[in-house]
Amino acid sequence: MKRAIVSVFKPHGEGLRQLFGSLEADIMALIWERKEASARDIFEGLRDQGQRLSYGATKTVLDRLVKKQVLVRTLDGNQYFYQARLNREEFTNSAIREILDGLFSGFGTPVYAQFLDQMQEADPDQLDALTQMITEAEKKKPKAE
Repeated sequence: MKRAIVSVFKPHGEGLRQLFGSLEADIMALIWERKEASARDIFEGLRDQGQRLSYGATKTVLDRLVKKQVLVRTLDGNQYFYQARLNREEFTNSAIREILDGLFSGFGTPVYAQFLDQMQEADPDQLDALTQMITEAEKKKPKAE
């Protein structure tokens, strides 16, 4: 069975805050930016961004992200280093797929209808891009004999 990426979805959040708590989102952004970082690196990066929190709180959130299997922790000498399991694009694509799969399996046709309503209100270039994606997908479908 495939491991879940999304443990919570907050549709009214912004960006990563739709999928993570505020501090978790800030930490993930730093991890993706740096590729690998120690707890101290993350703590200092958050402090440079104006965050007021303890080093212990930073380590607690990093541990939580490891438990959620979003981060991987490795020991080098006497210091842990953290890396994202997936790069930002892979994570985003997996999260979107998981959210849409959940919506489609739970609500079906109304989700498609709402999506189409949203697309009609969107930028015409986005609608053209979607139309092109649908056309390409149709071409890839196996022909019925």
